[in-house]
Amino acid sequence: MAWLQIGPQRFGPLRAILFDKDGTLANSEAFLMAMAQARLATALEQVPMGLRPQLVDLLQRAYGLSAGQGGSGLDPGGATAVASAGHNLISTATCLTQVGLSWSEALAKAQTIHAQPLDDHLSRAQLTPPLPGVQQLLRRAQDLGLPCGIISGDCRQGIAGFLQHWNLDNAITVFRGGDQLPAKPAAQAALHLCRDLGVTPQDCLLCGDSAQDLAMARAAGVGAVVGYTGGWRTHPRLHGFDALLADWGAVTLMAST
Repeated sequence: MAWLQIGPQRFGPLRAILFDKDGTLANSEAFLMAMAQARLATALEQVPMGLRPQLVDLLQRAYGLSAGQGGSGLDPGGATAVASAGHNLISTATCLTQVGLSWSEALAKAQTIHAQPLDDHLSRAQLTPPLPGVQQLLRRAQDLGLPCGIISGDCRQGIAGFLQHWNLDNAITVFRGGDQLPAKPAAQAALHLCRDLGVTPQDCLLCGDSAQDLAMARAAGVGAVVGYTGGWRTHPRLHGFDALLADWGAVTLMAST
């Protein structure tokens, strides 16, 4: 067991820490923004010229891109940042139906759009490095014998690739991806992760960067809930947390005496 301290606030004793991945442990904004822009460009190629202005507006809103946003970054509350791969595909298909495509045609085109690789030479793991302080924090937890788990909208293969590429696989005991049911943000997903870690939710702390992360933790009865805002240029608007954190360097992990 261990204690986790953020400024004057101390949480514990903890038997495990649960983390979201993208925007919490991984610096994913540039990758996700490029992916959303690539999907938008591919989507426009799938429809006649006259439908493109309307589709641009719909997809920008769905993906969390804005014509006036310029280089300010991706909306941390948009579908690209928060939703699972399956939900993002449905979002694209829904936008296509709004410009007149049938559902079957829209779904087929959405599958084509989402199948396009962003880069043939670089993996998602290479393009989403750990945020500053993450590696040190996870290794400190490992030294203390404090199990850590990941619950993410990314698929299991994506999580495993991130951990392996950045040599973090020994620091994370278990993980759950968006391709496992029940999936995040269902409270049962967090309960399953706690079960896999061999701990009760009340003895855990969960840290995430979205409102659905924090709501999931509350619904699952997680003992301490921390909102993380440092993974995005535009900080996410969060509520329902016990503490708010923007810098992993501000976290101290201490052995329980």
